[in-house]
Amino acid sequence: MLKAAGCLCILVGCIGWGGNKIRDEKRRIRNMQELIRIIRRIQNEIDYGKHTLPEICLILSEYSREPFRECFKSIYERTGRQDDVCLEQIWMQETIRCMQTAYLQDEEQEILINLPQNLGLQEGKHQAESIGQSMDLLIRKCRQAEEAYENKARMIFSLSILTGVFLVILLL
Repeated sequence: MLKAAGCLCILVGCIGWGGNKIRDEKRRIRNMQELIRIIRRIQNEIDYGKHTLPEICLILSEYSREPFRECFKSIYERTGRQDDVCLEQIWMQETIRCMQTAYLQDEEQEILINLPQNLGLQEGKHQAESIGQSMDLLIRKCRQAEEAYENKARMIFSLSILTGVFLVILLL
């Protein structure tokens, strides 16, 4: 009886682990979609609203979802009180801190972290075009992740079940 209960616990644990990995992948896709919305909003605010980056951060702190909301709020607050630190350094520090809780791959995180480097151009139109290239890359990665999600979810679920079965056989 105890062996059967132990086997069931191992199977349920492995299936739960697989479900958690599937949820992480879904969170990654949602975060990429949110990043696309954020970058699109930054592009529009620069191109049409003619706002500065700190003003855009204030807008994004009200507009975006967690974990990005807190990141933009911190950037705006720090740029208002620290004159000795440049905006790019503040942006990099805060986005790196924010990305620790976001379920994104390194290359996807780098897009947001390095975004102010695209804003070094003088004209707003060139800035918006440069940001548009980052957005295009992120859109491509998001589409690839969405297309691969179903297959990846099935594979992870199957592997978690097989892992559980293998562990049960190994322990018996």
